[in-house]
Amino acid sequence: MSIKVITEPKEHRQLGLIIEVPNERFEKEMQKAARKAATQYKIPGFRKGKAPYNIILRHFGVGALAEEFVDDLGQEMYKAAIEQEGIEPYGVGSMNNIEMDPLRYHVTVPLRPEVKLGDYRSLRVAETPVAVDENEVQARIDQILEREAGYGDVQRPSQYGDLMNVDVKAVVLDADGNETETVVLDETDWDITPDAENPLEPAGFDAALLGIIPGDEKTFEIDWPEDSTSMYAGQRVRFHVVLHSNQAFVKPELTDEIAQSVGPLFESAEDLIKSIRENLQEERSQEADNAFLNSILDQLVEMSEVDYPPAAVEMQIDQMLQTMDYRFRQMGLQGLDNFLEMTKQTVAEYRETQREEAEKVLRHNLVLSEIALAEKVGATNEEIEEQIGQIFGELAEDATDDQIVARQRLVEIMKEGANRLSIIDQLITNKAFALVKAIARGEEIPEPVAEDEGDASESGADDSGADDSGAADSGTSESVAAEMVGTGEVVTEGATAPEAAAEMPVAAVEE
Repeated sequence: MSIKVITEPKEHRQLGLIIEVPNERFEKEMQKAARKAATQYKIPGFRKGKAPYNIILRHFGVGALAEEFVDDLGQEMYKAAIEQEGIEPYGVGSMNNIEMDPLRYHVTVPLRPEVKLGDYRSLRVAETPVAVDENEVQARIDQILEREAGYGDVQRPSQYGDLMNVDVKAVVLDADGNETETVVLDETDWDITPDAENPLEPAGFDAALLGIIPGDEKTFEIDWPEDSTSMYAGQRVRFHVVLHSNQAFVKPELTDEIAQSVGPLFESAEDLIKSIRENLQEERSQEADNAFLNSILDQLVEMSEVDYPPAAVEMQIDQMLQTMDYRFRQMGLQGLDNFLEMTKQTVAEYRETQREEAEKVLRHNLVLSEIALAEKVGATNEEIEEQIGQIFGELAEDATDDQIVARQRLVEIMKEGANRLSIIDQLITNKAFALVKAIARGEEIPEPVAEDEGDASESGADDSGADDSGAADSGTSESVAAEMVGTGEVVTEGATAPEAAAEMPVAAVEE
């Protein structure tokens, strides 16, 4: 059955479709809907199921009857239209409007992004030298020593932050400076820590406790502030303090014993310091490498023309939110929903916060994928096998027969379908990263060799995943890209029909 389809190119890699349903098909669906309505509802003057079509149509109206089939028919017509026109959607189409008489569906189809590369082989990017700051090394050491630190007795004059054990007696003075019988405070063996930021009342008491050595006594007077809420406001009070002991928070020196307590790999303090320095070097190198790669990708995007449908951004945000949900669960939260509830954000609001980063990541990925295609980057059978082996690791020497069989079954699963494509995608991505970094460093890169038609790798759309020997088929960037074409599904987006709303189910897009 031929369908009348009008296509209209839109900006940002989208195609508008007007799909007209043949009149005979529309009448057939209306007749079916009328028969169904006649069996479900009583029409005055007729028994259930016996009313003629024209009476049913007059009773319910075209819109109400069309509501019974317009959504399912829309999916069917959309699939038929894109097949007839040879259209390969990049994602889920969106229904914009539905017309009646004749029945027409207005659909926007996202198309595969388009990338026109610049002269990427001429790109040169300087790398930032990596150096470990010894202050960072010391900061890591201090973190370890903080865990070993504690209060210890000191004989020096007291300071803020010390733990002082004192006897304190405070009495109110009369106008002549003589002590009255009004006792403000009378404590023995009282532990107190002078605090500069959060001092006790009255103001000046904490400061007066400074400079005392254990065994010493100190007497001082303080005027209680007039605006204080205390019952002693506006009065002068004499304090007598006896310091029994004083402890300070002492951080020890790094010793071999402390280093050994950190882990069995460290026999001495020098071993620990060396390990800290090496770890910092690795961290800074990784940070520098990430910054180098991001700079390369930014400049590759800048020199290229990249166009993509809005649906591609939404798909990228979906991926990012899935990753965040997984990470939140690893942190002990109940997924992304739990995080949004705690931060009082809706999913829509949070998606908007991720949009700018999603567009940046998408542009990077599209340009990198296009370079992988241009350079004919692929993955060999051996590389796929090796990657699968790394995922599962080596079996223990005492592995049972059941464990061996189970592992082999998992390996075979990883060689097939989406699992295999995921491995190929990761291998190609890593190779593409290495390639653009080599180009940016000015290394000599051989030109890609054109493949003979008969030697081309099998398409990734082939889900067989293994030959008779059990080895996975080799993969190319073309085969992985082929899997990014969406299925023929459509969702409504503000689409309405007279007296009927067409709600189309959402379909997942495999990437």
